[in-house]
Amino acid sequence: MARTVNEEKRLERRKHILEEAVVLFAENGYSNTTTALIAKKIGVTSGTIFQYFPSKEALFHAAVLEPLEDIQMKSLALLQQDESPAVLIKNMVEEQFSHIYSYTNELRLVQSVLGQRIRFPELTQQVLDSIKVMTDTIEAVYAKGQSIGEFNPGFSPAMISRSYISFLNGVALTLGEEIVHHPEWENLKAHAYYLFAPVQHSKN
Repeated sequence: MARTVNEEKRLERRKHILEEAVVLFAENGYSNTTTALIAKKIGVTSGTIFQYFPSKEALFHAAVLEPLEDIQMKSLALLQQDESPAVLIKNMVEEQFSHIYSYTNELRLVQSVLGQRIRFPELTQQVLDSIKVMTDTIEAVYAKGQSIGEFNPGFSPAMISRSYISFLNGVALTLGEEIVHHPEWENLKAHAYYLFAPVQHSKN
């Protein structure tokens, strides 16, 4: 029992370190964020951080990749439900736009890495691989929707999936935490779905 409690505490502390690291890396950049700064923010020693992450670089990699994996898992789960492609896409858009404000710092980190590909080549490739899993899945669902008449057949599924991800990231980075208070918030969500060019069937 004690071992389980200790493990839970360890996981909770690791999560707390990672959350603070995400914020500080996003605000200050990689070079200006030290493990000492993160430790001071949390109220622990730098040695405590190294009990969970072997180096600053390892902590940075985790700060970039683990939230991205979490976002991806939730989105993929939505796209694998037993619904029509149009419903799957609409549910995904609704879910992502409803929670995107929670990932503002995480998305800023991803953009920072992609903007410094020479500096972070391995990490950049991991980010790109993760994004590709997401766009490939959206692409497959979209293509199926096109084949049954739910989406305009004149668009490239690959282009649509990448356009959507670009739009999603752009909205998050432009509006930040104020996103849900934006006067056009509901319209932004609607436009995100319109990017998929759904076919409007007339009612007779």
